[in-house]
Amino acid sequence: MVKILQRFDEPITIVGGGEFVPDIFEYSLKLGKELIAVDGGLNYLNPKRHFPLWILGDLDSAIDTESWVKAGSKIKLLPEQNSTDFEKCLYSTEAPLYLANGFLGHRIDHTLASCSTLVSRKDKNIILLGKRDIIIHINKKMRLDLEVGTRLSLFPFKKVCGVQSFGLKYSIEGLDFAPGSVIGTSNEVTEVTVEMNFDDTGMLLILPRESLSKVLESYGVA
Repeated sequence: MVKILQRFDEPITIVGGGEFVPDIFEYSLKLGKELIAVDGGLNYLNPKRHFPLWILGDLDSAIDTESWVKAGSKIKLLPEQNSTDFEKCLYSTEAPLYLANGFLGHRIDHTLASCSTLVSRKDKNIILLGKRDIIIHINKKMRLDLEVGTRLSLFPFKKVCGVQSFGLKYSIEGLDFAPGSVIGTSNEVTEVTVEMNFDDTGMLLILPRESLSKVLESYGVA
């Protein structure tokens, strides 16, 4: 582990080397203006349009880091291999919300690792942004305002029991969720306000990317 490199008072945008979605990324930058490039995510950036405040990771995939450093970016090599570059970014910074681009898609192992990180770093507010979906961790309780008819999926990364729900086509109350057992894909929103309570952490919420603005509202970001 390293000391915290920087603390932010506002949401930040981070970009990794997974599937890159330009329009979502540019939208992220309007909300999280400070940018961190996580290893190979640096390669998606245009020096005429983007400025990463930090370049972090084991840096085995980032190309031409020297030119970015000359332009003013700070760089931190984190060579330990006990964590992913995504985790390295999270443990070396603090922010109220991470808008995480480029951590889904391309490779299923990297996608699963990113999802696992949402659970292991439940102390952080993170939104994984993908081409079709967004993913967040439910820290026992979640209340969202969503469009009626929205596809809403739940996927447990450990055993967790549904305590109560409101606004869903299929209730989660009393269900014992677990990987390889009961999961909650393809549920549907039936009321404008959705509430879900669980007895523990470890549940991921998957929504269409069109729901991003509603999710941001739940974090107090307009």
